[in-house]
Amino acid sequence: MPMSRLGDVAIEKWIREEGDQFESFDVQVFPGKKTDLLGLKKNIVDTIRSKQDYYKKTREDIYRPENLEAVTHCPVCEASSDNASLQVNIYGAEYASCNQCTHVYVLKRPTKTAIEGFYLNDVTYAATYTDKVSAESRLNTIAVPWREWTLRLFNEIYGRNPTKILDVGSGAGHYVEACRRAGIQADGIELSESSRNFSKEIWDIELDGRDFFEAAPDYQGYEVVTFWGLLEHTPNPSKILETANAIVNKSDTGLIISKVPRWDSLSAAIQQLKTDTIIRHLDPMGHIMCFTDESAAELYYKNDVIPTAAWYYGMDVYETFMQMGSKVDNFDVLTKTGEIQLELQQFVDEMRFSDGLTLAGIPKRQ
Repeated sequence: MPMSRLGDVAIEKWIREEGDQFESFDVQVFPGKKTDLLGLKKNIVDTIRSKQDYYKKTREDIYRPENLEAVTHCPVCEASSDNASLQVNIYGAEYASCNQCTHVYVLKRPTKTAIEGFYLNDVTYAATYTDKVSAESRLNTIAVPWREWTLRLFNEIYGRNPTKILDVGSGAGHYVEACRRAGIQADGIELSESSRNFSKEIWDIELDGRDFFEAAPDYQGYEVVTFWGLLEHTPNPSKILETANAIVNKSDTGLIISKVPRWDSLSAAIQQLKTDTIIRHLDPMGHIMCFTDESAAELYYKNDVIPTAAWYYGMDVYETFMQMGSKVDNFDVLTKTGEIQLELQQFVDEMRFSDGLTLAGIPKRQ
């Protein structure tokens, strides 16, 4: 790694070591994505306070012993959890670090039934998309930069735009709509009925409500598969990557993109110091795991996907100011420092302390 600020886009060699064997991968690294987070969030102080109370109660309720099942092996490398190192307890969820691949995950998680029920019915997640004006703002602020990054990478690798994109875990379809506005055939898969309804109402887009593994055969040959914040919610991210690789392998091209939360970040640091007011990032219902760069790359590698690009950006400054505001019961430092937050977050991203990593990879052809 460079011993200074990353700056502009760079090419790095990421090296994987196993025993006495070494493999290197050229990875294009992108730092930062300036986003006016305060502009996306309305009634921010009241929302934070109500969410903190709600999250604490609901997470502590669901992380009761009778609702949990043990995670016996690391979800990435499958090393035994007996050797994992406890890192932090949040709302009753014990996050531990795998001593083999450095992946961070909860040692006991809610059962599959509990998780599915939560995302299908939880109004807090669904409410994100109810405002049509906000939906358009989110599309331009969040989904359009995702689309442009996708197209840039695909063009650099294959010399043209992709013809078909599949977005898995589409929410209310912002990214699908952004891709369609660029003239690309795009489809989405989303389990939440309320989110699918919002997608239909806002964009007139019908999202596929089936499970990804059930629906995958109908999308064979799509050139791009994206997961903008999905892998951290699922018990088996490896199976998801394997299925995505099978889809793009039916084409002559192929690109898989995953946006995941990072453990080695400023957000994770402040949240380990203040564990009782967390409403994002290390939220044990939202994120039952948190990736390191190593574990994200290893997940790709073991499923025959070659890492080719990494994009570092996050909400660390927003998170830090929010936790400080919670500590002193005064949120002025959060609500009155918008421009400073943008510039400071860019610095955090360039120093690679960001709480988000978007990793892109291409299929390994046999």
